[in-house]
Amino acid sequence: MKIYCQGVKLINSLSVYPARPDFLFFSDELLLFLSVMAAIRLHIGKTTVVFDDSRPLREKAGRFSRVYTGRTEWGDRKVLVKKLRHSKSLKESVPPFFPVLTTIRHPALQSVYGAVNHEGDIYVVSAFVEGTDLKQRLEKKGRFRDRSQVKRIVLDLLSGLDVLHTHRIIHADIKPANIIVREEKKGTLHAVLIDPGEAVHTSHLLPGKKPFALMYSPPEQVLGFTDLINASSDLYSLGVVIWEMLTGNRPFYASHPAGIINLQLNRPLKKLRTIPQNWFDVIARATAKSAFPKPPAYYSRREIRERLMTGQQQRYLSAEEMAEDIEIHI
Repeated sequence: MKIYCQGVKLINSLSVYPARPDFLFFSDELLLFLSVMAAIRLHIGKTTVVFDDSRPLREKAGRFSRVYTGRTEWGDRKVLVKKLRHSKSLKESVPPFFPVLTTIRHPALQSVYGAVNHEGDIYVVSAFVEGTDLKQRLEKKGRFRDRSQVKRIVLDLLSGLDVLHTHRIIHADIKPANIIVREEKKGTLHAVLIDPGEAVHTSHLLPGKKPFALMYSPPEQVLGFTDLINASSDLYSLGVVIWEMLTGNRPFYASHPAGIINLQLNRPLKKLRTIPQNWFDVIARATAKSAFPKPPAYYSRREIRERLMTGQQQRYLSAEEMAEDIEIHI
C-alpha cells in the first residue's frame, strides 16, 4: 500500500507510556502520525487524491462497495472515492469506457475524475456533490406534494441520462440514494445523479451476473441478463423512483429479499390515489415488463430472454422520448 506522509514533520520524541503491563497510552503526536500513515494516495492523471480508508461514509456503505471522502493532495478540492468490492470471478480491471466517462460534464451528472487499480481494488474518484440524497429526503419529509418539483427533478435527471446514453453508457444503479437534490434560488429544486461506479457501456456487455438494486433494478438486471441492459433499463429504474416520490412508499415490500425480487419481476406498480393519471401513464410505460407466471427456473434461458425483451420493447426507448412525453402531458 502506498502511504501518504508528505508534508508531515516527524516528531523525534514520539513516546509510548506504559501504564500497566497490558495497556499502553499513545502520545498525541504519535496518534497524529499514525492517522497520517493510514491514508492512501491515488494517482489520477496528474492529480493525487488522498483519503483515509479506515473511515468510510457509513451511510454510503453497500454490499458491493465502500465510499470515502478525500481531497486532492494539497487539499484544494473535496472528492468522493468509491472502492468497488467485486468477487474474485470479476477480477479487477478499470472498465475500458471510463476515459469516456471522465470527459462528460453536465449539471445533472456527478463529474468523474478517473478510476485506478490500487493493489487489486478498483477506486473511482468523483466530484463531491453537496445536497441531500432523495432517499433521506423521502424518509424525512415523505412524498412530494408539489408535483412541479417532481417534474423539475425528473427532467433534470432525464437531461443527464440523455447525455450518458448518447455516449452509450448506462448508469445501471438509479435509486433514491444515488440522486442528490439541491435547493437553489427561490426554492427551486435541482437533481444530480451520482455514483456511476456500476455503469456499463453497451459495447462491452457480456452475459452474466451484475450487482442490482433491490426494488429498483429492471428484470433483465435482476436475472443476470447483463447483455440486455440498455437505455430502457435506466428509465425503468427512474420510473420506480418517480412512483416513490409521488407516494412516499417503497415500491415493493416483502419480509424476505426473495419475496421482493419476485414482486420486482412480476407485479406492476399500483395506481395509488396520490398519483395523477398523467404521471401514472408515464410510470407504467417506463416500468413495463413481462411477468413470469412460473419461477424463472422453470424457463429456458431462451424463453426468459424473449420475455425480458418483450417487456423492454413496451418501455420508453430513450430519455429524450420520456422527457418529451412528460413535457407534453404533465
